[in-house]
Amino acid sequence: MKSRQAQRAFHGKPHWEIFGLAILGGSGMAGALPVAAAAAPDAVSAAPDAAAADSAGADADAGISEVLVTSRNREESSQDVPIPISVIGSQALVRDGTLSIQDLTQKAPGLEATTPNSRRTGISLRGIGKSAGNDALEASMGVLVDGVYLTHPGMTYQDFTDLDRIEVLRGPQGTLLGKNTTIGALNFVSKSPTFQPEGSGTFTIGERNTRSSNASYSAALIDGLVAYRASAFVDKQDGYITNVNTEGGTTNEKNRSGGRLQLLFTPAAGFTARVNADFAESNERSNTKPVVAVLTRWDDPAHTSRVTTPGGTGVPATAAAVQQQNTGTNTYTSIFNRAWFGGYVPIVGSWSAEDLNLNVPVFTRNQGVSADLNWTLGSVTLTLISAARSYGFDAKNDADQTKFDTGRTGTFIDASQQSHEFRLTHTVSERFDYQAGLFFLHSSLTSIGRTLYGADSGAYSARNGDYNVLYGSGAGDQLLQASLNRVYLKNTITPDTRSYAAFGQANWHFTDRATLTLGLRETYEDKTNTSSKAATFIDGSPLNSLTALGNSLGATAQQIASANNIRATTVGTTYSTVEGTPIKAYALSWLASPTYKLTEGVMLYGSAAAGQKSGSVQFSSSGGPLNVQPEKVLDFELGIKSLLLDKRLELNVNLFQTRVRDYQQTTSLFDPATTAVKNDGTLYYQSVLGNIPEIRARGVELEGVLALTQHLSFTFGATYNNAIYTDWHTATCPAELNVKSSTTVCNNTGKQIVAAPRYTSNLGLDYRQPVHGGFVGHAWASNVFRSKQNFDNNLSRYGIQGAYGVTDVGLGVLSPNEKVEVDFVSKNVFNKRYTTSVTLGTDGSVGYDGIGDPRWVAVVLHVNL
Repeated sequence: MKSRQAQRAFHGKPHWEIFGLAILGGSGMAGALPVAAAAAPDAVSAAPDAAAADSAGADADAGISEVLVTSRNREESSQDVPIPISVIGSQALVRDGTLSIQDLTQKAPGLEATTPNSRRTGISLRGIGKSAGNDALEASMGVLVDGVYLTHPGMTYQDFTDLDRIEVLRGPQGTLLGKNTTIGALNFVSKSPTFQPEGSGTFTIGERNTRSSNASYSAALIDGLVAYRASAFVDKQDGYITNVNTEGGTTNEKNRSGGRLQLLFTPAAGFTARVNADFAESNERSNTKPVVAVLTRWDDPAHTSRVTTPGGTGVPATAAAVQQQNTGTNTYTSIFNRAWFGGYVPIVGSWSAEDLNLNVPVFTRNQGVSADLNWTLGSVTLTLISAARSYGFDAKNDADQTKFDTGRTGTFIDASQQSHEFRLTHTVSERFDYQAGLFFLHSSLTSIGRTLYGADSGAYSARNGDYNVLYGSGAGDQLLQASLNRVYLKNTITPDTRSYAAFGQANWHFTDRATLTLGLRETYEDKTNTSSKAATFIDGSPLNSLTALGNSLGATAQQIASANNIRATTVGTTYSTVEGTPIKAYALSWLASPTYKLTEGVMLYGSAAAGQKSGSVQFSSSGGPLNVQPEKVLDFELGIKSLLLDKRLELNVNLFQTRVRDYQQTTSLFDPATTAVKNDGTLYYQSVLGNIPEIRARGVELEGVLALTQHLSFTFGATYNNAIYTDWHTATCPAELNVKSSTTVCNNTGKQIVAAPRYTSNLGLDYRQPVHGGFVGHAWASNVFRSKQNFDNNLSRYGIQGAYGVTDVGLGVLSPNEKVEVDFVSKNVFNKRYTTSVTLGTDGSVGYDGIGDPRWVAVVLHVNL
């Protein structure tokens, strides 16, 4: 029996799915790799079973078929959706080995991600929304999996397998797609259970000891009543950064596994229920930041135009930057000149080697259950999606990237969420249809930031004066070590959110060609948080008296004072549990979008939308309230979607402007408490989530597919994104300016925002050619290009990643029955070095904690049952 999707081929012609591109004509089978057809690398299938729907002969003159999506909670052609949307289909995902969020950024123009570990995962679109590592912060880029909104970015840190498609939606989606989708949304759609048996598997062996496999199988349990689908994956790969310490091992490895079980119930006509349970776990050495440079010279602020004096006047720049020697401040390298460390020289500048005293895996677990019920009663469909999910994280990191026991840091997270969405969809007439619904979400999280200091922490953390007083005498050396050894800090927060929303969206088709879409969503949120900071020994006992220890050792009063100072300045302010300032607030999202079809294949659209990302209950380093205000978005889109050249060319162009007020971004703020405690002439800053007055992204996006011949096709995409701070004249100055006044700020107005390349592009090709005896040769390639971008939140020039491109290639052969394909693949074939994250330390270190994978070669076997 033909699927509903398969019956929707243009003009009633048969069509098939070819690595994501639906091409009219031809023959094939579900999930099989087709024989003689053009294959679009990154487009979506018309339907998972479209290839099996028809077995007519190939039509050499046929073109691109429609692509069906559910981005607006209903099945419709992507070319009819007045939203700039990229859709990557099942076969394109399998062919390219697109499993993770980081992989996905190679396929969708303007999508960026940083994934050093699950907690620090950050996702942005058009350069907006990439703040990460703050567990009370919610993302601007919404992620949904089978209709379930994910509250923490870490819930996306896994391999996504057995997918029907991924939809990347740009612009505010808050009317229909859950909370905090003010910038856009990623919509992951799993393959559904089938009553007809089907199965597939992918097995990979490659460089760096890669052993990867994933497989799925679906069939009926009770014919016509209950079907199931089971899938599982295992992904193992050694890291590409070697730990030269005796601790051994590699970092940036893969060691993850998981599975999903779905049950589909169809007890009555018009009623379906799908129950979904999934589990994913990773245990990977992946959370390091190799030091590639150290700031040993500062710029002279008097010759830098970005600096604003307390009076508010910018100082003109000279023709050339003037630098001065870094003096009086310990740097990452100068600290190890101390005799305590025996002339040790830390590794600086290597992309492939580290010297780690501690190299243990970072643990992540994601799991959840959901139920999706749909009941169609004539022109009305009722939908209920209920879900519960949990997320766990445990990291123990080397504090200084050296062989010494200067300490270990890491966060422990236990998070959970429950959500319910009830939706009514009604087609009143050919001229009018609407959706209306209710949404509830409760998320809770406990995050414990932990630091355990070691035997070398005192010598590493001491300022020069205290170190010189203590080092070199028996009593002094013992006090230097005892000042921090085994001291254990815990900073605990417990953010909790309850979100309630009512929403509706209507389509008025006032002519056969013209439609007006209007949408509203009203959200009420109740947010709380607590914070505490405690200091004990690792066994839980209270900290001892260094004064008493010093007296017992015969130390001098000056030595005792220096030891106490090291501990006090390092531990900082501790406090018992404090309640944050709660947030109880309403937020309104709206959408207005007219569309007009010039012809059957050409549609014009526009949209104006507004949304709001909720505020956050935050704290200062001393436990004081430091709430972040809501982020308010106003977005305009104007575009054209077209199917041209006898349906051989799909070309979509979109103009956009997004303004965000009170943009939430992690930045550095002057920390008067720490500066006062340390009292060493250095200004200390705390990394906090704050509001930047205003940013704006304005640009153009182009995407398309060209089926040049029956055997050869191309996909292409490009984005120009002028994303700037339109108002940020009180920014914290970058590290290289070494600012000495807490009232001196820098003016970043007019500068490109953090992690926002101005130009990005994607290009892919796919070629298939019969060779002999029914075998088919298959070759493909893809490239992503990004112009330079700055990853430092204060726009230090040391945070700049230059322009780069990454190219993947593949060459393979399909068996005559299309059930087996063997491929040779290479990712990053030109071995381009790049990073997706930069961390500047207070010691002048420049760490790359998002180093991209180097060249990798593998053999991949695809099997379809």
